[in-house]
Amino acid sequence: MNKWKELFVATLISTICLYFAFYKVNLNSLLNTLKSANYLLVLGCISLFVLSMIIRSFRWRMILSSSYTISLRFLFESIMIGYFINSILPFRLGEFGRAYALSMKSPIGTFEAFGSIILERLIELICLLFILIIALNFKSAHEILDSYQIILLSLLFIFLLIVLLSSTFRKKITFFFETKSKKSYTRLSSIYFKLLEVLKGLALFDRKKNKSYILSMSFLLWFIYYLITVLGINAIGLNLSHLEALFLLIFSSIAFSLPSAPGGIGPYHAATVFIVSNIFMYDIDQALALAILLHAVAFVPEVLIGLFYFYRYSISYQDLKKVKIEKKI
Repeated sequence: MNKWKELFVATLISTICLYFAFYKVNLNSLLNTLKSANYLLVLGCISLFVLSMIIRSFRWRMILSSSYTISLRFLFESIMIGYFINSILPFRLGEFGRAYALSMKSPIGTFEAFGSIILERLIELICLLFILIIALNFKSAHEILDSYQIILLSLLFIFLLIVLLSSTFRKKITFFFETKSKKSYTRLSSIYFKLLEVLKGLALFDRKKNKSYILSMSFLLWFIYYLITVLGINAIGLNLSHLEALFLLIFSSIAFSLPSAPGGIGPYHAATVFIVSNIFMYDIDQALALAILLHAVAFVPEVLIGLFYFYRYSISYQDLKKVKIEKKI
């Protein structure tokens, strides 16, 4: 799929989601809700979001520390560049931009850095599934998910945990690609080499003795995102319970990861409106106002801080294009 088709699909998904988010909303009521929001609490949300990026930098340094010593500053700058690219390009291409930016300032290669980012996302997903499974025990399961869905989630959690902790599994895949690369022609061998570099980044977790610290920091990140959600809810004036706020965070985060237009616009808003107004039965205008506010809490600092470092690193469109082509190989 070429870049124009990708952009068309992403824009179509976002447009459909925005339609479902807005079509029953009273715009005057929405604007009044946004005007009357407590923006001191919003400022608190933004501060917590920036703090989460700093913690994310510490965790990334901890993951990489078994093989590399990289400045916390470079890690933070790379993360913000990645989030900025995600804000202006579709399909979360910022993950590749983040890896490329780090490779510019450190000895780690782009593909190994990208492997470490995949490792991060895997850990975060495992933590999120764990939190969801625990949370379902505090609310009637049929109100959120049926028993079969809960079983599937539990099986997925177990599978991903095995993938994370089983070094044997990764060693077998690495051996397979190493064997293939030796028997392949030049171009195919180059592809296998890049895949091996990604696996090398994933394998960084195997060398860590302090795995519990990395997992603890991941849970801490989700706790900070939960606090942001609660503050946003209070800023709008909604009366969601703490458990409802937790379910909102979980399912809106899953929606945010779906393919969409730049900045994750659309799926996040539609999911938040659906959960708050259709499942928890609160006012739809307030639900959309909450979605807009919480999205802006992340989007604004990502763009402002990320743009600064993006230009400071002098990353060009051709650089990003190169990373994108490498991604497709």
